[in-house]
Amino acid sequence: MKEYDFLSLLKSQELKNTEAVITIGVFDGFHLGHRTLIKRVKEESNKIPSSISMVITFSSNPKPGKFRNIDTLRLRKEEVEKEGIDAFVVIDFSHEFSMISASGFIEMLTSLTTPKTVVVGEDFRFGNPSSSASAQDLGSIFHSLGIDTKVIIEKAILTEGGEKISSTLVRRVIEKGETGCIPSLIGRKYRVDLMPCPFRLEDGALVYGKDSIHQLLPPPGVYEAESLDESGLICNGLCYVEDDNLRFKPTDKDKTELSTCSLPLDSIFFGERK
Repeated sequence: MKEYDFLSLLKSQELKNTEAVITIGVFDGFHLGHRTLIKRVKEESNKIPSSISMVITFSSNPKPGKFRNIDTLRLRKEEVEKEGIDAFVVIDFSHEFSMISASGFIEMLTSLTTPKTVVVGEDFRFGNPSSSASAQDLGSIFHSLGIDTKVIIEKAILTEGGEKISSTLVRRVIEKGETGCIPSLIGRKYRVDLMPCPFRLEDGALVYGKDSIHQLLPPPGVYEAESLDESGLICNGLCYVEDDNLRFKPTDKDKTELSTCSLPLDSIFFGERK
């Protein structure tokens, strides 16, 4: 998978004449609904041999200050890459970019590449607040620009209880400390990115200041956890979420001494709350 900066790619015109099947979104939490979109992009791209599959996302959440991100950009990129996407395009979201109208954004998209198909969720919205548009408006905007682009709107994925799986739901579950339920929503354990967070060794534990972690954390408590080091090795342990720190202590018999772990850690996966 190749990564691009949106504006740099627009300027270079590298993919201007390349047919593409595209999905667009923040993909925070990368839940089962997001996975459905990505898989549909791959399916549609496979129907057009000359096309590439493309994900367009944002460097940070377009709603800054409202809440902490569930995932970092690095983690989102890893999840997208696992799905076999060809191009990962990142919009460095800014105030100037937020002022672009819905039709203005689509014009930029058609200058970026040749969009054959666009796949979005039913709640997708784009454009500045005064001239935003919905997923249902995409087709008419492309048509008004004289561009023949197929628009696919995927329905939301529901929980067994009938609730829509969304980033909002994932966030709410994490905030309640119900981390053991997260795999049913995102297809994996909740992962906290520790690269390149500073840490210290203290009483047989790795200690990270919470202010250096740029993700949503569950409430204070003790959680079953797994650490992933830079070499890909997994170490079981307990994660203590405190008021100011996150503390990981290995419990594997052969790894209770931190000197046997490869440091620094790449990330921590949260399991059940103790």
